[in-house]
Amino acid sequence: MVSEPSRTSLFPPPQVGSAPGWPVVLYFHHVDPDIRHYTSVTPAAFDAALARLGERFAALAPEAVDGVLGGGGHPGPSCLVTFDDGYADVFEHALPIMERRGWRAVHFVSVDLVGTVEEHPVRGPLRHMTWDDLAELQRRGHVVASHASTHRPFSGLGAQEVRREVDRARSVLAERLPGARDWLAYPFGEPPRDPVAGLPPLCFGSVKAPALAWDAAPREIRRTYLPADEQGQWESCMTEWRRAWTPSTSH
Repeated sequence: MVSEPSRTSLFPPPQVGSAPGWPVVLYFHHVDPDIRHYTSVTPAAFDAALARLGERFAALAPEAVDGVLGGGGHPGPSCLVTFDDGYADVFEHALPIMERRGWRAVHFVSVDLVGTVEEHPVRGPLRHMTWDDLAELQRRGHVVASHASTHRPFSGLGAQEVRREVDRARSVLAERLPGARDWLAYPFGEPPRDPVAGLPPLCFGSVKAPALAWDAAPREIRRTYLPADEQGQWESCMTEWRRAWTPSTSH
């Protein structure tokens, strides 16, 4: 079992959700029996999470995102699931659970890492999904989108380098995966420090981003997470996330 020190104390609490009336967006990295990280869960925990989420929220299909954006939000509590980095354990473990539970997700991938084995300093060798895996996700109703090219934090790059990261990923995805969406999740959840022209129309941050309406800040969409090893917090998270709608829908 691989465990890493918690970084959650550096961030706002996961109970902070979305702007009023906007879907809560969750992000995960791994669904793996042996990795412990604040955005990683075991297959059993992921199954339990989707079951409990399904009782409290409508599962927002990725193809419904444009309608939610154009409609100024969602009329009832809803949740969009996203994954960052495109790890193979998501294909192996999360995909069958999502299909059984009726969920579809957005998978943000760094194009230079597709099909590679990453040597992580703590988690060890980590396989990334192949292009065939990603095409299969699309075939099954999931969405693949950009996590830039090399997975470097934009906060440490100049505007021109960020633009090259974004443009190259956009070009590769368009060529290799027709139908991939021109959306972006910032690597490490960190937006550029300087204005950058030509960013995708929707950009997703992390728990570090402010809770703003998508139509007011489409390039700063907030995501949060379920505390993987603290299931006792899940109820308080879901209760607080539901407060983004009317008090009558909150438990």
